[in-house]
Amino acid sequence: MIHDNITHISRYDIPMVEGIRRFMSDPGRVDFNVNEIEIDGRDLFLRPSAYLTRLPGEGLFETHDVYADLQYVVSGVERMQLVPRESLTPSGAYDPARDMAFFTARGDVTDVIVRAGEFTVFFPGEAHRPMCQCGRGPEQVKKLVFKIRMK
Repeated sequence: MIHDNITHISRYDIPMVEGIRRFMSDPGRVDFNVNEIEIDGRDLFLRPSAYLTRLPGEGLFETHDVYADLQYVVSGVERMQLVPRESLTPSGAYDPARDMAFFTARGDVTDVIVRAGEFTVFFPGEAHRPMCQCGRGPEQVKKLVFKIRMK
């Protein structure tokens, strides 16, 4: 897992980083009403989203087997949680079409506060729960989730 300001993205050896940097040169052009934008076919694509954050207990932890998530917060602030894989209990079967499995977790939860202009990277197998509120109530967030093929 990586957490940093987007201005530091070139510090990391992240696959497809040049495609992400080119796209990020003008994040204001993103249409948040579309589900997906292909940047480099299925090797690199984007899922823009706008939502209200929620209480952590309202969401499940997720993992991916094929893709890494680079989650860039355009506006707002959210808490993302991560947990060691050994703390997970499956909550359904892995869905290969969505490259996603869901889990509940017991203990050992780490919170990461991600503000506008910051990003996280969750690599395949790293359990994370995004979209959590970190203040007194829900907050509006706009986020770009770049899906990076790793396998």
